[in-house]
Amino acid sequence: MAMVSDSRPLGAGGQSLGRRLWRLLSESPVQDALAGLAVAGAASPHFEGRALLAWLGFVIASSAAECLLMARGRERPLLKDLLELSRSLVFTALGAALMWSGEGEAPLLGIAIWGAMAFRTLIVDYRRPIQLLIRLGPPMTAGIGRQFFLSLEHIAARSPKLILADICLLLFILAATLTGFMSLRERRRAYERVLAESSEKTRQVEDAHRVALLAEQLVGSGHFRFDIRTFVTTFSAGLYELYGFDPSEGRPRLDVILSLFEEGDQTRTREMIAEVVNTRAPVRIEARCRLQDGREKVILTQTNPEFNEAGEVIAIFGISMDVTEARRREAALADSEAQLRLLADNVTDIVIWVSAGGRILYVSPSVETLGYTPDEMVGRASIDFIHPDDHGEATRLLNRVFEDRQPEAGHRGEFRFLNVRASGDPVWLEGYARAIRDPEGRPRSAVINFRDVTVRRELEEDLRRAKTRAEAAAEAKSEFLANMSHEIRTPLTGVIGFSALLAQVPKLPDTARGYVRKVISSGEALLTVVNDILDFSKLEAGQVDLDPAPFHVEDFLEEVVGLFGAQALAKGLRLETRIAERTPEYLFADRSRVQQVLSNLLSNAIKFTETGSIVVHARYSWDKPGLEISVTDTGVGIHEDQVEKLFQRFTQADGSISRQYGGTGLGLSISRQLTTLMGGSISIASAPGAGSTFTFDFLAPQADGPAPAAVEASPANESGESLKILVVDDLDANRELVRALLEAVGQEVEEASGGAQAVSMAVRQTYDLILMDLQMPGMDGFATTRAIRQLSQENRSTPIVALSANVLPEHVAEAEKAGMNDHIGKPIVPARLIATLNRWGGVRVGSEPASGDS
Repeated sequence: MAMVSDSRPLGAGGQSLGRRLWRLLSESPVQDALAGLAVAGAASPHFEGRALLAWLGFVIASSAAECLLMARGRERPLLKDLLELSRSLVFTALGAALMWSGEGEAPLLGIAIWGAMAFRTLIVDYRRPIQLLIRLGPPMTAGIGRQFFLSLEHIAARSPKLILADICLLLFILAATLTGFMSLRERRRAYERVLAESSEKTRQVEDAHRVALLAEQLVGSGHFRFDIRTFVTTFSAGLYELYGFDPSEGRPRLDVILSLFEEGDQTRTREMIAEVVNTRAPVRIEARCRLQDGREKVILTQTNPEFNEAGEVIAIFGISMDVTEARRREAALADSEAQLRLLADNVTDIVIWVSAGGRILYVSPSVETLGYTPDEMVGRASIDFIHPDDHGEATRLLNRVFEDRQPEAGHRGEFRFLNVRASGDPVWLEGYARAIRDPEGRPRSAVINFRDVTVRRELEEDLRRAKTRAEAAAEAKSEFLANMSHEIRTPLTGVIGFSALLAQVPKLPDTARGYVRKVISSGEALLTVVNDILDFSKLEAGQVDLDPAPFHVEDFLEEVVGLFGAQALAKGLRLETRIAERTPEYLFADRSRVQQVLSNLLSNAIKFTETGSIVVHARYSWDKPGLEISVTDTGVGIHEDQVEKLFQRFTQADGSISRQYGGTGLGLSISRQLTTLMGGSISIASAPGAGSTFTFDFLAPQADGPAPAAVEASPANESGESLKILVVDDLDANRELVRALLEAVGQEVEEASGGAQAVSMAVRQTYDLILMDLQMPGMDGFATTRAIRQLSQENRSTPIVALSANVLPEHVAEAEKAGMNDHIGKPIVPARLIATLNRWGGVRVGSEPASGDS
């Protein structure tokens, strides 16, 4: 232990001393010697009145990577080997006095000089304790003042075992010398009072005693002196407290103290005493003891020999301190680390511990599945093992873990990136990261748990490719079905249409008329098959979207039921429509899909009913809200055990039905899927010979009125006069058929064989209605409609109705977007054509060609 005292006032000589010390500490050899050390100190100012007479402190120089202190009343983590007491130094810096001379004067601190003196190799945190001391001010009475901690920590590591107690002493003396002072006159008075009270030797003894007591208070220790000649042991107050003895009961003997130690530690302590005497060198020992009150402690003792003038060992001086809590924390940490390492070493996942800079600190043995060993990876940058394509993503995600200011539990992030095996083969890893934070909540490192998901990734990629292929196949199938539908519908238009016209010939023999009706029936059956296949394909692919819009309930039912009037009349069936009271006038739903379901039920009812009637009944449910429509017939009926088969695709209630009535067995299956899509359901009540009632419902909120047309069309000739209609189609047969159907009901028809011709005619004259084919060479129906809307002032508001074999929902939607008002699918059903004339032409036709709907 070294004691330093300097009572000379600071004048030119003191400043000269400061400059000499500064030059000494600024030289490169000294700075190099400071490398690798951690220096920590605790200091307390000593005041007399308002004058700061001395800095009393405790300095420890250690070659460890960290140096921490334990203060009285509160413990702080200690260095692994605690204090290098052989390198400890108690100092007093009486060479500087920081004075307070009045309210109007602030103390002058040499902070800038202090900071410059701290060297490039040291990190000094001195401002906070000094500023705190200034803010709090000195105590009102003389004595030991407020305490604070001053730490110097060096972060390099070049000379780890150099003892620098003297250099550290000079450093603190220089700090005190350059701290500054306010009034030289007041400082001299303070020193003169000290010198007047005691001789230099007495003051040194008192200061030494005071420093020793302060050291014990700061670090919670006690000291002793064992005289090997007299076997007398002297104890400080701190040592009594450390071992739990009462000072009033007298000084305990050495053997009494040793009896507190565990048996093995008693022997080692006796051997330590002998070793100090024999080797004349400091010895340190750590022992476990049980105090008289039952408490258990771990005591760390550092001993030094004391020599007389002849160089003989006359006593052993030692400092002891309680390191129980520190050892407990170390043991708990070691146990926790061992458990974590045991867990990490045995899990199949790869566990990596990385620093905030991305350096790998630990890797679990399971990394060998990638072809690496932990030794190959520890110490290297984690980015070295990431596929170059994923460097940016991995770095960004890891930075997010460290930068995110989350609660103490830390930030968690899941990510995956492409890694590289030692063999060079890529491997997909999925990681789960958690930041490890210090007590202040700052992220210091991160633990990442990786799992090899290469197989899963490959399966996902295979699934994605399979999905892409399936979607492409479905798209190709849909396109094929659409083309097939168009190609079948186009000739069916002529077959059904001209057959219907032929059936109207007045002098046609009955036999021939029967043949014609069979042709019409066969064509309609073929059309039903095409429609069912097309609808089923779209439903299976999930490509059916609803297009709800307001519609008039009564008009809708009259129109749909009217399409089947001719078929019912031909079989002698009575067809009725009933609408319950309080049914709203307008509803909001997909009109075309409701019509499709209702048409299927009406078609089946007519098919399976030979005599009697068919009644369509509609009522509104305000609770749902929705519309319920039922179709009741007096047909053959169905057995209860066959009901469920009705709604299965490709099946019918009885195999003989297909042979007798035909059909694909898809109609009711499609109807069920459509009602489900519309938020409803479909059911049947039937008994053999008692007829059947099919009921379906769907969501249909009440609407305020009709939907505005895409292009505001003005119904023409409401007086009932003939309409002037332009028919646009590239096929001569189709134009001839439509002309014949329209002229049969007294309409005036003009024809255009292509889009360009239609635009030219529309620019020159006004039409009451335009029927537009969609798929035409050159200018198709969509472009033709847009051109007429833009170029023809005369026909800008004329109703344009699509007349096409393209009947898919997307085709209908595209036609509406182009500016068309309605859509009629091919083959042309005369009843549907007449209904369209009534809707857009404002006429009512009393007669219509004989035909039915499919």
